Amino acid sequence: MDEKKKQEDARIREQYNRRVVELQSLFELSKTLNSSLDLNQILNVLLFTPMGRMMIAHGAVFLKTERDLYRVSTVKGLLQNLIGRVLTLPQNPGGIVRVSDLPESAPKNFLQTSQIEILVPIINKDVGIGYVAFGNKITGEPFSSEELEYLASMANLAAPAVDNSRFIKQLQEVNRQLDKKIQELNTLFEIGKELNSTLDISLIGNSLAYAIMGEMMVQRCAIALENQDGKLDIVVAKGFAETDMKIALESEDTLEILLSLREPVPWEDIRTPELQEVFGDDKIALFVPMLVQDKVKGGVFIGGRLGGSASEKSEMEFLSTLANAAVISFENARLFEETLEKQRMEEELAIARDIQQRLLPAVAPTIPGFDFAGQNIAARHVGGDYYDYIAIDDKHMALVIGDVSGKGVPASLLMANIQASLHAMIHAKWPLSEMVARINNIIYANTSIDKFITFFIAIVNTETLELTYVNAGHNPPFLVNNEQPLRLLETGGLILGMMPDMPYEQETVQLHPDDWLILFTDGVSEAMNEASEEFEDHRLEKVVRASIKASAREMVANIETAIK
Repeated sequence: MDEKKKQEDARIREQYNRRVVELQSLFELSKTLNSSLDLNQILNVLLFTPMGRMMIAHGAVFLKTERDLYRVSTVKGLLQNLIGRVLTLPQNPGGIVRVSDLPESAPKNFLQTSQIEILVPIINKDVGIGYVAFGNKITGEPFSSEELEYLASMANLAAPAVDNSRFIKQLQEVNRQLDKKIQELNTLFEIGKELNSTLDISLIGNSLAYAIMGEMMVQRCAIALENQDGKLDIVVAKGFAETDMKIALESEDTLEILLSLREPVPWEDIRTPELQEVFGDDKIALFVPMLVQDKVKGGVFIGGRLGGSASEKSEMEFLSTLANAAVISFENARLFEETLEKQRMEEELAIARDIQQRLLPAVAPTIPGFDFAGQNIAARHVGGDYYDYIAIDDKHMALVIGDVSGKGVPASLLMANIQASLHAMIHAKWPLSEMVARINNIIYANTSIDKFITFFIAIVNTETLELTYVNAGHNPPFLVNNEQPLRLLETGGLILGMMPDMPYEQETVQLHPDDWLILFTDGVSEAMNEASEEFEDHRLEKVVRASIKASAREMVANIETAIK
């Protein structure tokens, strides 16, 4: 009896001592776990301590993700490439789970393949945050109830430390991201200042390319901008052959794809056969569109990074922000260049207008028995309408009017050409019809088929009051007085510049006192009101007859007023 009592006392003392050791071990473990905020260190202690104590060969820690899945965070005695693997495990099981008790599934197969026998839940504040997984003991012995209780207690002690360290890690990641964002904002600010410090497109392009190459650690960067035809022109090519880039971007299919993008895209997602042929697989890693009001105005081609790592989402956001900020600088530079070009053209047009006005008569001639007046109002700075008075001798005066097809500088240059030809020939003794034919040949030889001139010339003998004229396709002038019906002066031939060696006819008419000769261009007869109604000849005749007693200057003013 005494012997049995001694054995029982010894067993109780051994159990007590073992409990004390376990409690001391848990106490020391708790101090160790709570002395660190490093998640990896905590998980290592969580695995190493029981594995060393119980001689366990395999172990892992699974932590819950935001989607209630479990990710392998740490392994011991298993392949490191298992870290990061995600699988589905029981939610809040209420106790240790034996893998053999799990239903047949992919996670069970994975655990058994990894030689995991038990899953010890890590629970903090009644919420499961993960599992500590253990394999079999090296000795092959099963886990005793006391060992399972110890593992459960250890997991519960570790739970607050694991949760806190995860929170700290998340906070550190947020701070890291915040620091990175601040750095990116500072970079954007500095680059923005540099981009906005110039209105030179090439300087802006180089600044942007070097900034991207420095930030992304790449050796290749090319920038393309939209041109007036809606295509992309390379403005900067660092590390790329510019000619190759131009050839690749000539493809309509490639252009359509690039202009459809609204965010940075990995090159492998959009490479086209044309660009693939030029650049291969390793020259471009990323394309970043440059947007203005959601329309692609250009793009940045970025090469692969040193080391071969892929771009993170935050880096793509940074590149997108930078590209969209830079395109504003490009647009400002383009608008500035256009403004300068417009100002230069306006200055040149103003000079051309002044020259053209000097080619027109400054004052009307003064001849006894005659009253002359004329007016030219160009639709633009310069135009192709022309009129002139040319004194041939003391009794012959030439009256000329012409209208060059088109408007603007080309028409004004052709008008100057015909004036020079006319002044060179007017004193020759040729018949008027022959002179017009010669002028036609000159115009035909020096202009394209789409340029032509309607032309009317009359020579007045101020003594005999005879008027000889040739009409080369011009609006027939009015010969009118109060006593006779309106007469149109139409004799002549084809408009100037259409065909060479054309014959022209001339006609001589007798002028009488109180006759009016009204010469005009289609700028008068075809002037339109808001209802798109043309002024037409009949309105002009009405104004002329109403002003028949006026002076020549008053007649011109009345016609101008009626047209306006």
